[in-house]
Amino acid sequence: LDPAVTAPKQPPFLSAGRATRMPPRVGSMLTHMGGVALLVLFCSAAMPASAQPGGGAPQKMAPPKWLDDEGKDLFTDLEADENPYNEAACETREKLLKKMAGKGDKDASEHRARVLIGLGLCELKKASWSLAKRRLESAISEMNMPSEDFMLQNQGVAHIALIKQAAVFMDKHEITQASTALRRCREIVDRNLKKVLKMVHKQMGQQGQAPPLELLLEEIPGYGKTGNYLPMIIKQVPILQQEFPFAEIVDQTLDSLDKRVAAIDTSLKAKRLRLESKTKGSLLYVRALASEAVVPAERSAVAQELASDKFSAAFKKEVASTEKGVTLVKRTKEGTGCKEGKGMDTTCKALMSIPDIASNGFGETRLVVVKAGKQQQLDACQTNANIGILLAAKDGASITVGKGADPLALEAGKPVVIDFCLEAFLDASTSVPVLFAQAWHPEFAGLERTTELRARSKAFSLSEDDVKAATKVVNDHAKKHWEKAAKLWREGSEGHAAVKQAFLEEVEEKKKQDEELAEAKRKEDEAGDEERKKGLEALQKKREAKKKAEEEAEQARLRRKKQLEEERANRDPWLNFPAVLEAEKKLEELKEARRDANAKLEFDLSTQLTKDISAAERDLKKAIKKAKKEHKKGGAPAAASDKGGAKQEKKGENSELKALKKELAKVTEQKKKAAESEDFAEAKRLKAEQKELETKIKKLEL
Repeated sequence: LDPAVTAPKQPPFLSAGRATRMPPRVGSMLTHMGGVALLVLFCSAAMPASAQPGGGAPQKMAPPKWLDDEGKDLFTDLEADENPYNEAACETREKLLKKMAGKGDKDASEHRARVLIGLGLCELKKASWSLAKRRLESAISEMNMPSEDFMLQNQGVAHIALIKQAAVFMDKHEITQASTALRRCREIVDRNLKKVLKMVHKQMGQQGQAPPLELLLEEIPGYGKTGNYLPMIIKQVPILQQEFPFAEIVDQTLDSLDKRVAAIDTSLKAKRLRLESKTKGSLLYVRALASEAVVPAERSAVAQELASDKFSAAFKKEVASTEKGVTLVKRTKEGTGCKEGKGMDTTCKALMSIPDIASNGFGETRLVVVKAGKQQQLDACQTNANIGILLAAKDGASITVGKGADPLALEAGKPVVIDFCLEAFLDASTSVPVLFAQAWHPEFAGLERTTELRARSKAFSLSEDDVKAATKVVNDHAKKHWEKAAKLWREGSEGHAAVKQAFLEEVEEKKKQDEELAEAKRKEDEAGDEERKKGLEALQKKREAKKKAEEEAEQARLRRKKQLEEERANRDPWLNFPAVLEAEKKLEELKEARRDANAKLEFDLSTQLTKDISAAERDLKKAIKKAKKEHKKGGAPAAASDKGGAKQEKKGENSELKALKKELAKVTEQKKKAAESEDFAEAKRLKAEQKELETKIKKLEL
């Protein structure tokens, strides 16, 4: 297709006359995306070889064979839902998860992980951070990954770990950290989408005519709902049916956080109006990334490097006779002020050794000479993902940041960090050289920095080699220092504390409103007290009648049970042998334990209990067969001798055995509590400890 020609409503490569099924090879390629073979298990499905519908019929994942009919219906309904995270779809997932509980089939764990991720996103959409955290933690546990660090190093699954981290931070009201995790997650999802679309485009080209790849990538912001191509392509590629809604929920959460933070930091709204742009030009607005007007140098790793005696002394010496401002670093490259013979060699070398300055594609670090009595306005930021650092070579200068703010004196050799997205003015009582360095914002992650450098290389006039060099600096620095620098930036921050306090107050206010609603409802209920009393009396009579009927039924059941036992003893006396009775009791206990495990969604425990029940049933058959033989030989139930043996065995238990049994009871109770709180990872660990204790006890009892 010619990019200059408007695309038709039904592109040729998706017309009814062509086979629309993607080749099986695509499914294989998607499976190994990001080097992680598990990706397809929870966010995609390979297309069946037999599926070749005409006219672009949607491709869906087939339900697992091990689900019962009701479970298969729930699975099919969920796959067919065009809005996979609406209220009905989330309720369907809850029911489906119960149907998947306790299944030990080959792919059961992967399907449970997929459902749990969906439930986590449902809770994230409702801003139920605690529940979202628990669901996503359970999903990661089902995925059986070595660690979250391993996930973060693999593009195919990194977004799952990051969305979980965001839920954890939001549950603690650590808003800025949650925002950073969400932005990193969104970048990973965007890269995954582009990678999938490139592979799909390649396969389409092999089949016949395909649209230009750029047109497909331009439609990503519409989440596959708008555009000429993606709404049809998404029906044929199941992974896109999962990833686009995922991206939409992350964006919605980020937009919501941005609005809430902007209500606290009112400067964000003005920044967004000025910086937000749909094109990848020289301006960038980063959602929910705020900064205080003036920040102490102690909270900035870059400012601390500029405050070092070595840099400060060299800077003062080299600018002592400077009368005109010069550019030192511009868009990751040395500026005109760093040319040979300018006398700024040491300062320039030091600046280029600071990663947050040297790799800043938006920034322009330069020397400003402030004249006496002449106010000088600093250039406004090109992105709120930058901070400014001012370093005066001598006393006499001051900085005013924001309308109506008081001037702040700049002491020689002591840097000051500012938000230069606000209006900033320099004043001086004498001519003062001031270094105005522009660096990356400490909470703007390395992943985000490299993405913007690559996307805006043309706007920044960066060659391919320049981009590679800058991204290498970013990545090398991020691996070792980014988290430390971000943590330092947050320490003692009044701005961060204000945002956190505002969110806490929102939670308290909502809690208070809920309590007031509950109290109003209670008073409303008490208003009709007479009717309530009559209703309670009638209800009490019904309960008493029901209780009486249940007691009569229970007595009848016990009489019938006794009758059946007598008939059984007369008909098959060997069934009353102690060994048979003990085997039956053990089997019933295991079945009861499995019912409890299924109700509590203890999947691993339920699977193990199923195996134990099968073994217990075999033991029961053996015990019955043996008792029948003994009965035919003239034997009789040895109840008395068994009881005596049991007492003797109990007396012979040594202190070590008792201690192990006590520890086993404690671990069993802890496992039960972990399962009830849906902490499946802890329950799994306690289960392994329980097995080890049971093995030791068995050895001592032999």
